[in-house]
Amino acid sequence: MHLVDGRYKLGEKLGVGGSASVYRAEDHRLRREVAIKLLHPRLAGDDELVERFRREAATAAGLSHEHVVTVYDRGEWQGTHYIAMEYVAGRSLKSIIRDEAPLDSGRAMDLTVQILLAAAAIHDGGIVHRDLKPHNAMVDGTGRLQLTDFGVARTRASDLTEHGSIFGSVHYLSPEQAEGGPVSAASDLYSIGVILYELLAGRVPFRGDTAVSVALKHAKERPVPPAYFNASVTPELETTVMRALEKDPTRRFADAEAFIEALTEARLAQSPKETAHEHRIGSRDHQARDDRPRGLPHRLRHVAAGRRLGRV
Repeated sequence: MHLVDGRYKLGEKLGVGGSASVYRAEDHRLRREVAIKLLHPRLAGDDELVERFRREAATAAGLSHEHVVTVYDRGEWQGTHYIAMEYVAGRSLKSIIRDEAPLDSGRAMDLTVQILLAAAAIHDGGIVHRDLKPHNAMVDGTGRLQLTDFGVARTRASDLTEHGSIFGSVHYLSPEQAEGGPVSAASDLYSIGVILYELLAGRVPFRGDTAVSVALKHAKERPVPPAYFNASVTPELETTVMRALEKDPTRRFADAEAFIEALTEARLAQSPKETAHEHRIGSRDHQARDDRPRGLPHRLRHVAAGRRLGRV
C-alpha cells in the first residue's frame, strides 16, 4: 500500500503528464476522496520545475471558486513533491471534445461560460493562467466544469514573464505567447476562444506538422470561421468567437465578463420567439428563478441573471 506522507492512500492512476502523475486517493485523516498530483521523481532535482510545482499549489490554494478545483495540501514524500486536491469524478473537456465534438452551440457556450467564470475569479486575484486548455478542465456528471492545473500561472505583478520564452500548449497559445512576448488576462481570453472554437468545430483553429508552424499560424493567420464546420453557429456567435481570436490583445474582449456578456447575447439571439422582457438581463439571485431568461442553458441563465444586480 502506497501511503503518501502517512496520510493519502494511492489508488488508480488518473493521468500522466510531462512532469507529474495524478492518482485517485483516499485521505485517511479526513476520510474523503482526493486527487494526488505527484511530481515525477526523476524531476525532483530540477529546481525550476519544483518551484513551478510549489507555485501551482500556492496559486490554486489562494482561490475559492466553484469552477476551480480546491487544493487541500502540499508536501514532500520519498524525495519528490505532491499536491492534494479535490477529486472530480468526471471527464476532461478534451475527452468530451474527442468523443462528441462538434457540440451543439448552446452546450459549447455553457461550458465556455464556466471556464470564463473561473477565469474572471483568477484574473480578479491578479493571476494570469497562461495555459488554459481543455485537458485542464474536468466536467462532472452534472455538467459542472472545474479548472485543475495552474502549473505555469503567474501574478500580473510578477516580473517573471520570461520575455522571449514560450509557456503554454501550442494549440491554445495566444499570438503574443507564440512570439515570446509578455502575457496578460487577454492572453487567457484568446486561449478560451480557441477552446470555444474547438468545441464548436471539432478541431482547433490552427494545426501543423510542428509546434513552430502552429505558433506561427497563431501569430499570422486568420482562422477559418467555425460556422464552416458547424451549421448551428449563428452570425452572432461566430462574431464572438472571432473577436476572442483577434491577434491584437486590445481588440479582444476587455475582460472575462465582457466575453460572457457577448455569449449571453449570442444565445439570446437564437431564441427570437421570446419576448424582450424574458430576455432582459437580470438578477443573479438564486431565489429570483421565475423571471430568469428562458431558453438558455443553465450556466448562461445563471450569468444572464447576473446583470440586473450588476454582479457580473
